[in-house]
Amino acid sequence: MKHKTLEQVHTNLMKDPEYRAAYESEEALESLQATLQNWRIEAGLTSAQVAERMGIKPPTVSRMEKNATKMSYETLMRYARACGVNFKLQQI
Repeated sequence: MKHKTLEQVHTNLMKDPEYRAAYESEEALESLQATLQNWRIEAGLTSAQVAERMGIKPPTVSRMEKNATKMSYETLMRYARACGVNFKLQQI
């Protein structure tokens, strides 16, 4: 019996619209989480410093970075400003 590689299994599963949607959703979440952390790190800030600039407690920043998709647009803008980042959302 020939075994399939993980890549082969994944490629086959991506043909299923439900699997594809779940995979792409998780991929988008991970990308947003990485973006938030990169903004903070590139600004040379700790979570505590971002929290201070936002007027919130440090654990809240950590929760925001881990649950990025649950942030409101306004909170995302406050986080970005605290990191010295200006961004523009655009549809792709």
